[in-house]
Amino acid sequence: MHPVIFLDIDGVLHPLKTNNSSALDYHLNQELAKLYHDPEFLKLNIYFTNLVYYGFDQNACNLLKKLVDEFDARIVLTSSWRLIYSKHELYYLFKILHLEQAFIGTTRKSTPRFQVIQEYIDKHHIDSYIIIDDADLQKYFEFHTIKTINCFCDSDYLKARNLLLLQHVKAH
Repeated sequence: MHPVIFLDIDGVLHPLKTNNSSALDYHLNQELAKLYHDPEFLKLNIYFTNLVYYGFDQNACNLLKKLVDEFDARIVLTSSWRLIYSKHELYYLFKILHLEQAFIGTTRKSTPRFQVIQEYIDKHHIDSYIIIDDADLQKYFEFHTIKTINCFCDSDYLKARNLLLLQHVKAH
């Protein structure tokens, strides 16, 4: 079974404090459609693609990809973005990040977050997982939570890696 990463966006991949002074790239969707040979990019909201492509922290995205690749992990989105964007749009968010193969879905559209995560774990019988969030969920998921401060960073990556390694050893 693949380990699961329960992922928040704001404060994890998207910095809470950003410089929004950059101009909107009106050609981005066309460029992405060509780059990925996927005309579906042309249907996406230009503000959405610009936010993901230019607004996400590149180091945080690279570290997440490294973690996914190393553990062949799957991503379940827990972020409030799941309430705003369609699964189709979220798929393309992960496609921009080169993580679309890892993205398997979202928790249900309800709150509180810890409760919908626990429901997902129980429903899918998940035993190996981590939660990457800027909210402190440690009291609900001891030894499974990485609390970020503004963005997923090198020390968060090392903690996530160690937690997944410990769970792998414990399972075998």
